[in-house]
Amino acid sequence: MNLHQEDKYTPEEESFDPEGIAKLRHEEEEERLKRRIRREIIKVNNGESDEEIEQEKQRMAEEEAERIAEQEREKRKQGSIIINIFTGGFLSSDSAAIYYRMLIAIAVMCFACIFLTFMSLNADREYSQLEKRATVLRERAIVFQERRYDISSREQVDKLLERHNIELKDLDDNTHVIPADELPAEPIIVEQ
Repeated sequence: MNLHQEDKYTPEEESFDPEGIAKLRHEEEEERLKRRIRREIIKVNNGESDEEIEQEKQRMAEEEAERIAEQEREKRKQGSIIINIFTGGFLSSDSAAIYYRMLIAIAVMCFACIFLTFMSLNADREYSQLEKRATVLRERAIVFQERRYDISSREQVDKLLERHNIELKDLDDNTHVIPADELPAEPIIVEQ
């Protein structure tokens, strides 16, 4: 009866008391080593052939390789938490790990969609703010045009000229203005 085969622990039990489990594993390993040594001594004392000893060594090497592979799997499972979260390394079933990776991919896509939605909302908000600013600037431009018109209107020009004692004369309707290229050195106003 092998003690190490009867005392298999479930992952829940292992995660409950890791120090106790490590101690039990160490004791099991020591017991296995003692049995191997006893078998070897019995074989040598019984005079078994070298072929049987070589086969036993090969079997022991295979067991050691299997044990090392198991330890590497355990280390990989207990690796980085972030890597385990993204790869599903903490899952015991390979099919569950595949579905988990699909779920992670869907979650990343959802996050990207949410991120893009908020970015577009932010861009829309900035656009509406710029549009409001442009509207305010248009209204100010209209107000300034109205003020400029008020300043340059005939009444305003008349008042300004009166303040400076300048008389404004209107041209008669029958007068003609000569184009600039036909003008002599001094402008001439022709009356009829």
